[in-house]
Amino acid sequence: MKKLFYLFIFLSVYPLIMDAQDIDFPLSLSEIERYESRVHIQRLPDVAITHPDAYRIRTQKPVYSPSAKRITLDVINVDAPSAEPEDHFMKHWKNGKWETFPFIDDIAFLGVGRDLSKGDTLPEYIHMSEFKYPLKPNKYQVHFYVFSNIYTYCNLTDTDIQPVSGTEMQGAFSFRVLESGNDSIRILFENHTNLSVQPVFLPSVGTDELYMVHPYARSGWSGEADYMKKCAHLEAGEAMLFTIPVSWDVKRITDPNYKKQFSTGKLSPGKYKIGLQLEIYMNTEFEVK
Repeated sequence: MKKLFYLFIFLSVYPLIMDAQDIDFPLSLSEIERYESRVHIQRLPDVAITHPDAYRIRTQKPVYSPSAKRITLDVINVDAPSAEPEDHFMKHWKNGKWETFPFIDDIAFLGVGRDLSKGDTLPEYIHMSEFKYPLKPNKYQVHFYVFSNIYTYCNLTDTDIQPVSGTEMQGAFSFRVLESGNDSIRILFENHTNLSVQPVFLPSVGTDELYMVHPYARSGWSGEADYMKKCAHLEAGEAMLFTIPVSWDVKRITDPNYKKQFSTGKLSPGKYKIGLQLEIYMNTEFEVK
C-alpha cells in the first residue's frame, strides 16, 4: 500500500525530537543519559484542581452515520495558555473495553502550525480514509493533545535566586522559580486542571538572546523524552519540582564547539529564562448508529 501523508505547512515553533547524532548539545549521549545527575525531579503533594477542562474537545455531533466520511472535532481553549493543536487517534469499544481503532499502514502526520489562544475554538478534521476499517455501529473515543511552550524568569545573584515579579505563571498551570540560595534553580510546575499533562523534556535554561546557557538542561533528544514519560507524567492535581544546579563539571563538556562557552563551570549572575514544553491530553466520545 502506498504511503499516505497529510502534509501541512509547518509554521509552529514546536522543536523536533532529534536522534542523538543530530543534537546540537554540549554533552555526549552517555552524559545526556545521566538524567538524575543533570536535573533532580521531585513529586509534591496534590494541588487544587481550580481549572477543570482548561482545554476541551468535543465532536460537533454526538452521533454519526456509518457512512460518514469525516468527523469534525472542536478543540477549545477554555482558560489556559496558548497552545498548538497536534495529533488525534481513535479507540472503539470491543470485548468490553476500549481498544485502538487502527490507522491505515504507514500513515504520517506533520506539524499543523495553528495557534489556539485562550477563548479560541479550532476545528480538527478526522477523515475516515485514515483508518483501516469503516465505521460500524458502536461507541468511539477520540484522543487528542495540544502542545504548549511556557516560560518564567529568575534573577541569579552572588547570594540567592529570585523569581522575576510578573513572570510567574498562574491559573490552569502554575510555573515559577522559587526563591532560594544560589546553589540551584528550583522550578515548580503545578497542574491545576483535570487533564493529563506530559512535560516533553527537562526544563530549558536560557536568556532572551540565547536558547541554551546551561549544559544540564533540556537536550531535545528522543531518549530524554522517553525518560520524561516514565518519571515526569502528571495527572490531574499533581505537581513537580525540578532542581537544576547552577554549576557543572566542565569535564563532562565533550563537544569542542562548546568547551569555551561552558568553561567557567557555573552560571554567571544575571537574568535567566526558564522554559518547559507540555503536551496536554484529552478525549471525548461519540456513537455511530
